[in-house]
Amino acid sequence: MKFFLLFALLCANFLLIKSQSQPLAPDFDLIKFYTLQSNANLSELCKKQSDIYYNSLVTKNEFWSKKMIDASSKLQSGFLSGHFADMGQFDQCLAVKYKVDSISGKFCYTKITIPLSRRNEFWESDIENIIPKIQNAVQPFIAPRAIFLGDIIFRWSICVPNGCTAEDVKAHLNSYFKLPKNPILSDPKVYDVTEDDCHSLDSSPMLDGGDWTVIIIFIGIACFVLSSTIYDVYLYYTEREPMHKILIAFSWYSNFKSLIRINKNSDQLPCLNGIRFLSILWIIHGHEFLTFIHQELVNQIDLFHWAQKEPWAWFVMGSTVSVDTFFVLSGCLLMYGFLKSQAKNIPFNVPLMYFHRYVRLTPAYLAVILIYITLITDMGSGPIWHDASNGLQTPCQKYWWSSILYIQNYVNAGEDCVGQTWYLSVDMQLFIFSPLILLGVKYWPKYVPYLFSSLMIIFTIIPTIIAWQYHLGVRIEGGDYFQVYYAQTYARAGPWIVGLFLGYILYNTKNKVIRINRILVALLWLLTAVVMLFIVFGNYKSMRTDYVRHEAYEALFVGLHRNIWGLALSWIIFACMHGYGGPVNWFLSLSVFQVFAKLTYSIYLLHMGIQNVRTGNIRTNTYFSNMAVLFQFFGTTCITFLLAIIWVLTFEYPFAVIDNLIIGGVGGMLTKRSGKKEVK
Repeated sequence: MKFFLLFALLCANFLLIKSQSQPLAPDFDLIKFYTLQSNANLSELCKKQSDIYYNSLVTKNEFWSKKMIDASSKLQSGFLSGHFADMGQFDQCLAVKYKVDSISGKFCYTKITIPLSRRNEFWESDIENIIPKIQNAVQPFIAPRAIFLGDIIFRWSICVPNGCTAEDVKAHLNSYFKLPKNPILSDPKVYDVTEDDCHSLDSSPMLDGGDWTVIIIFIGIACFVLSSTIYDVYLYYTEREPMHKILIAFSWYSNFKSLIRINKNSDQLPCLNGIRFLSILWIIHGHEFLTFIHQELVNQIDLFHWAQKEPWAWFVMGSTVSVDTFFVLSGCLLMYGFLKSQAKNIPFNVPLMYFHRYVRLTPAYLAVILIYITLITDMGSGPIWHDASNGLQTPCQKYWWSSILYIQNYVNAGEDCVGQTWYLSVDMQLFIFSPLILLGVKYWPKYVPYLFSSLMIIFTIIPTIIAWQYHLGVRIEGGDYFQVYYAQTYARAGPWIVGLFLGYILYNTKNKVIRINRILVALLWLLTAVVMLFIVFGNYKSMRTDYVRHEAYEALFVGLHRNIWGLALSWIIFACMHGYGGPVNWFLSLSVFQVFAKLTYSIYLLHMGIQNVRTGNIRTNTYFSNMAVLFQFFGTTCITFLLAIIWVLTFEYPFAVIDNLIIGGVGGMLTKRSGKKEVK
């Protein structure tokens, strides 16, 4: 039995389920299928409750049993459009109660997985022998879906008595719904059900010791915030100074004033604020698309047609370079700040530098990790809630320690706690190695161009070799792509090196008038636009099923494009800082972006958790379209912005004040010591 016949058979068998005992009318037969009645494989409690359920439905015609069968899935419309899942009525099933025998509803979300890893075995030989209608419906779907997930998954819900286990449901469905052996499904027992796929009121998560510990921690922080804010407001109205700055560190009043304060310092790099804000929006939008891949869609085929044909698809796929933008900005600000401190004769203390970085990043990050480890499971419910919450909770329970040590891209690559924060690990590791470069710039300034040129060549060759060795393509793929390339420091250092060199150039030219021929400026802007557009949209053909790979081109693209993106972005920043930005500089330097830019770190930490919580709480299938993605994107962005304000005021700014007090105290001690030595 080949795949397309199996596909047709799945449809036909679900419509025409046969009784094991005697011939029955189709509607009565479906009732037996949903009620699990007369099945010898059931546990005793399940069998007892199922008999009561069956008799109540058929003989007594009671309403509670009707609600259970009504809450279960029926064969849905739109099957040939990729509507391969029906979520039933989750809340209706859980609301069922039969007080006489203490029976309540239990919702189980079943799964049939058809692997496509062996599709080449039957594709060419059998496609011409299949009914044209089935061929036309399925052929456009097979290859595109395999690009993303590799499997076709059929899911249906069934509402059963709460005394039945997942194994009971699985045994019953597989005894009723059998398939002949075939090369795709070696085991004819195709249904899969686990306890994580089943939900009842009794299985709702309860707060445990870890949950209460985290709740107490957050209550304690809230008390600090409230007390500090009240004291700060009192000082404001009485026009007094605080006894110590630490007493108002957690004040939302002072922290909010700092958040909305517009800095007019001429030594700032204002266009970086706009770039940072637009980049975080691009990241949110790209991750919004990923949530659709993991949702139950009415029109899955349209999603993969969209990926092949829509230009907007490559705007989404190309959003990975937005992360390289942050690497450029990180390197640029690091070098610029270092040169400023050296000009002011501030001692270069490496341990203090590391401490400052760790304290600035970790508190807000740790707060998210604590929620993921404990409270995230209490934030929703639904047919796919366990999948969504476990995807957030399990990696953090196992690898929280590697996250706060910023080594998870090597220790547990692919199982990241707070998935998007692989970037923080890479950035922190680059920061740890940065003194080697910074000291080279300080002591051997004549060799700076040679230093950065050599580093750029090295960190172009490394990802190129990796791409060639592992056959990586121009688009994100599964397998080793993330572990050996995407989240690895040695493969992502190029844009950061570009940023360091940019910071060096900007600092050394900040008080100089740079004169560039207007024609050359126009050509550089044109070249920048062409290069950036090609990096984002130039490889759209790679999503098509007829795409022919060229190993050499793809390896070169993987090795070069992120560094070239960094160089193009560097021209934009340089042009804006030296009067050649025009309307681009005006827009990127708008004052409002200063406020938004201060929120970007917390937005980055929070947005994917919000997307996963929203997706996990879904009760019905979603229709995919550009407009649907856009609406969800704006919804996610608004909610994330509101939570990010709370996160900044509670976790970022208070610890920034504490950090400044510590750094100031230690720095003062070091200055006094160095002063005494000079006097001696």
